[in-house]
Amino acid sequence: MKLKLLILFLGVTLIASSQNLEQIGKVPLLRFNGGISGNGVFYDGTANRDPFTYFINGNLNFNISGVYNIPLSFSYTNQDFGYSTPFKINRLSIHPSYKWVATHIGDVAMTFSPYTLSGHQFTGGGVDLTPNGPFKISALYGRFLKESEYNPEVPEAIPAYKRMGFGFKTSYAFEKASIGLIFFTAKDDETSIQNSFPVELELTPKENAVVSAETNFTIFEKAKINLEYAISGVTEDTQASESRTTTGILSFLLNENLTTNYYNALKAQLDYPAGNGSVGVGYERIDPDYRTFGAYYFNNDLENITLNASQSIFNNKVNLNVNAGLQRDNLDDTKSSELQRIVSAVNVTYTSSEKLSINAGYSNFQSYTNIQDQFDFINEVNQFDNIDTLNYRQISQNANLGINYTLKKTESQQQAVNINLTYQSSDNKQDGRTIENGLSKFYNVASAYTLGYPKNSLNFSLAANVSYNTVGATDNLTLGPTLTATKSFFDKKLRTNFSSSYNAAFNNGEKQNDIYNIRLGGNYSFYESHNLNLNLLSLFRNTTTGSNTDFTATLGYTYTFDTFKIKFKKRNRELLNEEDIAKLGKLQFRYRSVVYSGTIPEITEQLTNVKNSSRFVNIPQEKQGDLNFLFATVKKQTKSELYKEKALEFLAALYSYEDFLKAYDTILYEVIKSLKEDMQFIDFKLERSFVKTKIELDALKKESPNTIKEIEKLKKELDNRQKKLVGHRWMKKKFDRYTSFEVVKKPDDLIAAFKKREAKNAFRLYEKEKDVKKINLYLEVQIIDFYYHKSLEEVNPDKFELRYIDKI
Repeated sequence: MKLKLLILFLGVTLIASSQNLEQIGKVPLLRFNGGISGNGVFYDGTANRDPFTYFINGNLNFNISGVYNIPLSFSYTNQDFGYSTPFKINRLSIHPSYKWVATHIGDVAMTFSPYTLSGHQFTGGGVDLTPNGPFKISALYGRFLKESEYNPEVPEAIPAYKRMGFGFKTSYAFEKASIGLIFFTAKDDETSIQNSFPVELELTPKENAVVSAETNFTIFEKAKINLEYAISGVTEDTQASESRTTTGILSFLLNENLTTNYYNALKAQLDYPAGNGSVGVGYERIDPDYRTFGAYYFNNDLENITLNASQSIFNNKVNLNVNAGLQRDNLDDTKSSELQRIVSAVNVTYTSSEKLSINAGYSNFQSYTNIQDQFDFINEVNQFDNIDTLNYRQISQNANLGINYTLKKTESQQQAVNINLTYQSSDNKQDGRTIENGLSKFYNVASAYTLGYPKNSLNFSLAANVSYNTVGATDNLTLGPTLTATKSFFDKKLRTNFSSSYNAAFNNGEKQNDIYNIRLGGNYSFYESHNLNLNLLSLFRNTTTGSNTDFTATLGYTYTFDTFKIKFKKRNRELLNEEDIAKLGKLQFRYRSVVYSGTIPEITEQLTNVKNSSRFVNIPQEKQGDLNFLFATVKKQTKSELYKEKALEFLAALYSYEDFLKAYDTILYEVIKSLKEDMQFIDFKLERSFVKTKIELDALKKESPNTIKEIEKLKKELDNRQKKLVGHRWMKKKFDRYTSFEVVKKPDDLIAAFKKREAKNAFRLYEKEKDVKKINLYLEVQIIDFYYHKSLEEVNPDKFELRYIDKI
C-alpha cells in the first residue's frame, strides 16, 4: 500500500489575536508547546475499506515574549488522499498592540460593516485606534487581489488583475448617540497582466468606491435606534472611454464611465425595553447586484421587515420570544419570477423549579413564487388575461416540545427524565393545490431516563427514539432503544463507556431492516500529558436481501507538552533570581503585585489563606465548585513549573469575581442614574393613572351601584395604583440622595442589601452573557421591585397628596 505524506509542516503562520507589546519583558522570551497523536483503525466487514489504516498528527507552537505565535503542524497517513489547491498556503500575520493602539500587519482581514468592508483578506497593514474617549478610528491599505496571468495549460485557473485598496472608519460617541463614517475604495491595476487571454473570459479591470454613514441614538429615554446607509459605486471596465450621461454621487471618489453603476443598502433597527424584556422592529433593503470589493459575497436584491419581542413573566419563570419577518426580492421588477417569504417563530421556556423545566417552540415558513411567464405575456389578448400569476407556494412548519424533570438530586444519587417531541411538515402547492409528492410530514419522539451515582462516578441512561415520516403516499417508521453506561476509575484517570442500541425500519408497514450495535470504549490519562484510548464497535445488520456484520477497533495515543521554556538570568528588586531559588529548593512568582514564595507546601498554604479571605466570601456556590477543582489541581502538582502554571490559573479564576464586583458597582450606579432621570415623569404618570381609576370608580358607583363585581375589581386596581404611587415617591426620596459614585462604594443599608441579594445573579449573567446591557436591564427591574416591596413596610399608602391635579 502506498504511503503518502499529506502535509509536512503545511504552512507557517505567525498569528496572535492580541499581541500586547506591554507583555515584553514580563514573560519568558521563548516558549513552545504542542502535541502528537497517533490512531490505528482495524476494520473487518463488507464495506469498501482498508483492513488497517493509521493517522499520525502533530503540532508545535512557538511563543515569543507572549506576543507572537508560530504554529507548525503535520499529518501522515497510509490513506491515498490527494491534495491540491490554487491558493497560497503560507501566510504571515502579526497583530502587535500597545494600550489603545492595535495594528494588523501581513495577510490580515478587517471588518468595518456588512455593506463596506467585511472580512476580505488583504496583504498590507491596518490600525485600530481606540483611546479612552468618544473618538475611534480604523484604517487600512493593502493588496486585495494578487495578479494572476492566464495559462492555457491550466484553463480552470482564472486570471486576475492586481487590486489595491484603502479604507478608513471613524466614529464619535456622544452621551446618548453616536455617529460614524466609513469609506473604502479598491482599484485594479490595468498593467498588472501582461499576457493575452480569451475574450470569452470577460475579464476587465474594475474600480469600486463605497461610502457608509451609521448612527445609533436613544429616543423616548429608552428606545434604541441603529441606522446604516451605504452607497457603492462600481466601474465594471476602467478602460471604457464612453462617459456617463449623468454624474454620480461618488464621482469625486470614483473614475466614472458608461460602465459605472451605483447601488444602495439601508438597514434600520429599533429596540425598546418593555417590562422584563424588549420589543424590536427592523428594516433592511439591498439593491439588486449590490456589492463592494471589500467582501467575498453579498445577499442582495432583497427587502426584509422583521419584528421581535421577548418577555419574562411570572417572576421570570416564563420566558417568551416571538419573531416574525417578511422578505421579498425582484426589487427592480426585472426577474421572470418574484419570491416572497414569511417567517414567524414563537419560543416559550417555563422553569417552575429546579426540578421541572419545559420549553416549546413553533415556527412557520411560507414562500410565494410569482411566475411571470413570458409566453403568457406575449399571447395575452387583454390586461385581464393573466391576473393571477401566483403559481407556486411552499409552507413549512416546525414545532417542538421538551420536558426535563429531575426526580432526585442528592450527593449520592441523581435521577432525571426528559422527553422531546418534534413535528415538521412541508406543503408545496401550485395553483392552490398540493403537487404530487409535495406534502411531507415528520414526527419524532425521544425520551430518556438517567441514573447517576456521583460519588462512584457511575452513570446509566436508557433512551428510546421513534421517528415517523410521510412523503406523498410513502411512509417510513424507525424506532428503537439505547442503553448507555459510563464509569470512571482511579480518580477519574480511566473513563470507560458502554452503549448498545437497536433500530428497526419499516416502509409502508413492511420491515426493511434492523440494526443492532454494541460500543465499548475507554480513555486513560497518565502522567498528566499522556492519553491512551481504545474504542470497539460491532454492528449487526439484517435487511431484506441478507445480513452482514462489521467490526471496527480504534486505538489512539496522544501526548501534549508545555514545559520547556528558555529564560535568561534576570534580577528584580522584589523577586529573587530563579536560579538562586532553585538552589534553595523553593519557588517564587508574582500575581497582581503579590509575591508568592517558598516551597510548594508553603505556597499552597499562602494560596489557601487568600482563597479563604473575607474578600472572596460571597463568591457564588457554583463558582466555588470550579475554584475548588482548580485548587485541587494545583495541590496535585509536584513539578515547580507545572505548579506555578496551575497556581496562576487558579488565581486568575479567583480574582475574576473581584473584577466583576468592580464592574458590578459601575453598572449599578448607571442604573441608579438612569432611574433618577425617569422618576419625575413616572411620578406624573402614576398619579394620572391613579386619578383616572378613581374617577372611573366614582362614576361606576354612581351610575351602576349594583355592579358589585366590577366595583370590587376597580377598588383593587385603585388600591394597587395607590400603593405604586406612594411606593414610587418613597423610592424617589431615597434616590434623590444618591448623587455620586459613593452610593455604591459606601452604600446605605438599602443599597447594601440589594447589592448582596443580586450579586450572585448578576455574576451569573456576567459570566454567561458578557453583555452589560442585559445586566443593566436585569438590575433595573430588580431594584424597582426591591424598593417597592421595602416601601410597603415603611409607608402608609393612605397618606399622600396629589401634586399635578388639584382635585378628583
